[in-house]
Amino acid sequence: MKYCPNPSCGGLEKFKTISEFNDTAMVCSDCGADLVSGPAPDTLPRDKSTPDPNLELVPILQTTREADLVVIESLLAEAEIPYLARGQQIQDLFGWGRLVGINPITGPVEFLVSAEDYADAQEVLGDWLATAESDPD
Repeated sequence: MKYCPNPSCGGLEKFKTISEFNDTAMVCSDCGADLVSGPAPDTLPRDKSTPDPNLELVPILQTTREADLVVIESLLAEAEIPYLARGQQIQDLFGWGRLVGINPITGPVEFLVSAEDYADAQEVLGDWLATAESDPD
């Protein structure tokens, strides 16, 4: 078995794994690099979407308005700040979410970010937070 040693190989980017080839191949079909004999090493960087089990999450804000959810999520996603919206999935529990927007039984949706992203999240949400605090409804 052979593999492509090129860290900027198009196959690596496309398939998220180091390309492996049979023993008769000489060059990588994706990038043209000379192949190396042996199985591909398992040295890919850890996927950022894999959560760290020891990650410290801190609350950034709570909201009871359904329209706020969309704005907050879009601002955090645009800034590429991972977040957890605790309680969002149960807002429609027993149909209450459809009647009043945010379920009064389960309470507000709480947004949490990692402790290391907290300052960035505050900056991203700063103008929106100031507006939301000055206009409670």
